[in-house]
Amino acid sequence: MKIQYKTLVLAILTSMSLTMCTLEENPPFLASENIYTDQAGAEAALNGAYSTLTDHFFYGADYHHLVNFTSGFFTSGRTPDRSNIAALNPLSSQNYVTNVWKQSYKTISRTNDIIANISETSESDQLLNVLGQAYYLRAHVYFNLVRFYGGVPIHTELVSATTLHKPRASAEEVYNLIIEDASKAKDLLFTKGNQTIGRPSDLAANMLLAKVYMALAGNDDGSSYWQMAYDEAIQLYGHYSLVSSYADLWDNESTANNNSESIFEIQFSAEVPSKLGRLFTPSNAFSGNGWQRIRPNPETIDDHMAAYPNDPRIGLTFVTNYIKYNGSTPTSTSIKTYPETARTNFGKGFPFLYKFFMKDKSLTVDATNFNYVHFRYADLLLMLAEIENELNGPGNAYQYVNEVLERARNTGGTSEPANWSGLGQDEFRDAIMKEYQFELLGEGQDWFNNRRRGYDNFKTNIIDIHNNRNEKGFDIVYPDDSKIMLMPIPSDEINSNQQILPTDQNPGY
Repeated sequence: MKIQYKTLVLAILTSMSLTMCTLEENPPFLASENIYTDQAGAEAALNGAYSTLTDHFFYGADYHHLVNFTSGFFTSGRTPDRSNIAALNPLSSQNYVTNVWKQSYKTISRTNDIIANISETSESDQLLNVLGQAYYLRAHVYFNLVRFYGGVPIHTELVSATTLHKPRASAEEVYNLIIEDASKAKDLLFTKGNQTIGRPSDLAANMLLAKVYMALAGNDDGSSYWQMAYDEAIQLYGHYSLVSSYADLWDNESTANNNSESIFEIQFSAEVPSKLGRLFTPSNAFSGNGWQRIRPNPETIDDHMAAYPNDPRIGLTFVTNYIKYNGSTPTSTSIKTYPETARTNFGKGFPFLYKFFMKDKSLTVDATNFNYVHFRYADLLLMLAEIENELNGPGNAYQYVNEVLERARNTGGTSEPANWSGLGQDEFRDAIMKEYQFELLGEGQDWFNNRRRGYDNFKTNIIDIHNNRNEKGFDIVYPDDSKIMLMPIPSDEINSNQQILPTDQNPGY
């Protein structure tokens, strides 16, 4: 069941424009005083908040540009990007940096409207569930913002002339709000079995909080946040299940969308289709128009093949061979990329990502109904393995990662990847960070996982490995510069927000 956007919301959206790069909408979003008097009106407002997530400038495209180009795992098929953002040198004026900021605050503005108009003492379970989703979305967006940009302005009220301009809050203050909002969401949201398909349940709030506490724990193996992360993450264990085949996550909308593994996903539909596939697909690989914008670095497939040569996930993660199309007609020409052919030029030097590659070659448009899954159960299992290892060593951590590896084996009927055993705590820690890469590459978590344990870890395991693999003139050399741990505050925000000065910019930008 898809989330269907109400006619009211669609009409309002067509008349909206942002006048400032944060929150102000003209006309104000859902200005009617009566919109929240019943469930239908509240759902319409909630759909408006969700609609900001599907926008091209957010999860429809630019979030993926932002997190993939600067994750250390991908390059850009767009030449101008290779001298800045794909070279781990994003610009404060760059569209991806700016658009994700703007769209995040647009989402926050709409959730603030809902939170201001629905009381936590309401006697309507349906309205409380809407309120819980608003708290969840606000926490979710602020969690992205604080990890991308550090301390950011906190807006929790309706926009007015006196609240429009705000200074950067500290990262600690932002995290406190995230935890408060996610905790409220956990109490207000319907349980998994009672929630509308495609909407976050109370367990999605547990997942979010677990990730928050892991981020706060960082690289401190003695941090009390590891226990807090475990207490949240274990709530999900056994309430979801891995789909039987890794291919089911990517091959077909019927098995990919809202399946047993999905914890939180961004809903697309015939009315609001996804154009994410064009970012990962060349224009001659299907009948439509592909941008071939985001391509994995060669070391990503090298690492996976070296660790698990016969892992079925490799062929379901990377495209190294596809049939060329002339318009709507397939040809007999096979296009090969690394590692099936030598890296003689940029076009051949990088594989493509299969997960979001256009599956229907006959499509003459670049739109599909595939959802974007942001949190899934395999990620939760790897998180539990990492957390358990930090708390008590690997003894009880194997069970979680081995569930993920068993599914990988069953996908192709192979003996790889074998179950883990016999690792020391440090060895397990290194291995689980790689396992996030092998299981989740390109799914929007790489940026965060690669930085979560600090710059030294990022440099050793991402920057140095990439630069040591560098061998061609078209390969990008990553700088040794800790500024890349954060994005720059968008120059538009500095110029328009009277409470943020150029001296408030993140270090190095």
